[in-house]
Amino acid sequence: MTSKSDATDKAILMTAFAKLDPVALAVALGSIWAILLLLATYILLLKGSPEGFNTGEHLGLLGIYLPGYHISWGGGLLGAFYLWLLGAAVGFILAVLWNLTHYLYVVMIVVRSAWWRMMAE
Repeated sequence: MTSKSDATDKAILMTAFAKLDPVALAVALGSIWAILLLLATYILLLKGSPEGFNTGEHLGLLGIYLPGYHISWGGGLLGAFYLWLLGAAVGFILAVLWNLTHYLYVVMIVVRSAWWRMMAE
Protein backbone atom coordinates (compact mmCIF):
# COMPACT_ATOMS: atom_id res chain seq x y z
CA MET A 1 0.00 0.00 0.00
CA THR A 2 2.78 2.40 0.82
CA SER A 3 4.52 1.80 -2.52
CA LYS A 4 1.42 2.93 -4.42
CA SER A 5 1.09 5.92 -2.11
CA ASP A 6 4.78 6.75 -2.53
CA ALA A 7 4.45 6.52 -6.32
CA THR A 8 1.46 8.86 -6.24
CA ASP A 9 3.31 11.32 -4.00
CA LYS A 10 6.32 11.23 -6.30
CA ALA A 11 4.12 11.84 -9.37
CA ILE A 12 2.48 14.82 -7.70
CA LEU A 13 5.86 16.28 -6.71
CA MET A 14 7.29 15.75 -10.19
CA THR A 15 4.29 17.53 -11.72
CA ALA A 16 4.29 20.40 -9.24
CA PHE A 17 8.04 20.97 -9.46
CA ALA A 18 8.70 20.38 -13.14
CA LYS A 19 12.24 21.10 -14.30
CA LEU A 20 13.08 23.86 -16.76
CA ASP A 21 15.32 23.02 -19.69
CA PRO A 22 18.28 25.43 -19.37
CA VAL A 23 19.13 25.35 -23.08
CA ALA A 24 15.53 25.97 -24.14
CA LEU A 25 15.13 28.90 -21.75
CA ALA A 26 18.49 30.31 -22.85
CA VAL A 27 17.52 30.22 -26.53
CA ALA A 28 14.05 31.62 -25.85
CA LEU A 29 15.17 34.49 -23.63
CA GLY A 30 18.09 35.34 -25.89
CA SER A 31 15.84 35.39 -28.94
CA ILE A 32 13.23 37.59 -27.30
CA TRP A 33 15.80 40.13 -26.12
CA ALA A 34 17.51 40.19 -29.51
CA ILE A 35 14.24 40.66 -31.42
CA LEU A 36 13.11 43.44 -29.08
CA LEU A 37 16.33 45.42 -29.53
CA LEU A 38 16.32 44.82 -33.27
CA LEU A 39 12.71 46.02 -33.54
CA ALA A 40 13.35 49.07 -31.34
CA THR A 41 16.38 50.05 -33.43
CA TYR A 42 14.69 49.52 -36.79
CA ILE A 43 11.49 51.29 -35.77
CA LEU A 44 13.56 54.30 -34.74
CA LEU A 45 15.38 54.24 -38.07
CA LEU A 46 12.17 53.98 -40.06
CA LYS A 47 10.40 56.64 -38.00
CA GLY A 48 13.29 59.07 -38.22
CA SER A 49 13.59 62.26 -36.23
CA PRO A 50 12.97 65.95 -36.84
CA GLU A 51 15.77 68.15 -38.18
CA GLY A 52 18.33 69.02 -35.55
CA PHE A 53 17.57 66.08 -33.25
CA ASN A 54 19.50 62.84 -32.82
CA THR A 55 17.69 59.65 -33.78
CA GLY A 56 17.34 57.37 -30.77
CA GLU A 57 19.48 59.37 -28.39
CA HIS A 58 18.51 57.29 -25.37
CA LEU A 59 18.62 53.91 -27.08
CA GLY A 60 22.01 54.81 -28.50
CA LEU A 61 23.37 54.91 -24.95
CA LEU A 62 23.36 51.12 -25.03
CA GLY A 63 26.56 51.52 -27.02
CA ILE A 64 28.27 52.12 -23.67
CA TYR A 65 27.52 48.54 -22.64
CA LEU A 66 27.41 46.91 -26.08
CA PRO A 67 30.62 47.83 -27.94
CA GLY A 68 29.95 48.80 -31.54
CA TYR A 69 26.20 49.28 -31.11
CA HIS A 70 24.71 52.47 -32.49
CA ILE A 71 21.45 53.41 -34.14
CA SER A 72 21.99 52.02 -37.65
CA TRP A 73 21.01 48.97 -39.68
CA GLY A 74 24.28 47.18 -38.94
CA GLY A 75 24.35 48.41 -35.35
CA GLY A 76 20.93 46.89 -34.79
CA LEU A 77 22.19 43.49 -35.91
CA LEU A 78 25.31 43.76 -33.75
CA GLY A 79 23.25 44.84 -30.74
CA ALA A 80 20.81 41.99 -31.34
CA PHE A 81 23.73 39.54 -31.34
CA TYR A 82 25.06 40.98 -28.07
CA LEU A 83 21.65 40.85 -26.43
CA TRP A 84 21.10 37.31 -27.68
CA LEU A 85 24.29 36.26 -25.88
CA LEU A 86 23.33 38.17 -22.75
CA GLY A 87 19.76 36.86 -22.75
CA ALA A 88 20.99 33.31 -23.32
CA ALA A 89 23.36 33.56 -20.36
CA VAL A 90 20.63 35.00 -18.14
CA GLY A 91 18.11 32.36 -19.26
CA PHE A 92 20.57 29.52 -18.64
CA ILE A 93 21.45 30.80 -15.17
CA LEU A 94 17.78 31.34 -14.27
CA ALA A 95 16.84 27.81 -15.33
CA VAL A 96 19.73 26.25 -13.41
CA LEU A 97 18.87 28.23 -10.27
CA TRP A 98 15.17 27.41 -10.66
CA ASN A 99 15.92 23.69 -10.94
CA LEU A 100 18.36 23.80 -8.02
CA THR A 101 15.94 25.56 -5.66
CA HIS A 102 13.13 23.19 -6.58
CA TYR A 103 15.38 20.18 -6.11
CA LEU A 104 16.42 21.41 -2.65
CA TYR A 105 12.81 22.12 -1.72
CA VAL A 106 11.68 18.65 -2.78
CA VAL A 107 14.54 17.09 -0.79
CA MET A 108 13.45 19.10 2.23
CA ILE A 109 9.85 17.91 1.82
CA VAL A 110 10.93 14.27 1.50
CA VAL A 111 13.21 14.49 4.54
CA ARG A 112 10.48 16.11 6.64
CA SER A 113 7.99 13.50 5.50
CA ALA A 114 10.35 10.69 6.43
CA TRP A 115 11.02 12.35 9.77
CA TRP A 116 7.33 12.64 10.64
CA ARG A 117 6.66 9.06 9.52
CA MET A 118 9.50 7.86 11.74
CA MET A 119 8.19 9.90 14.69
CA ALA A 120 4.66 8.56 14.21
CA GLU A 121 5.79 4.93 14.46
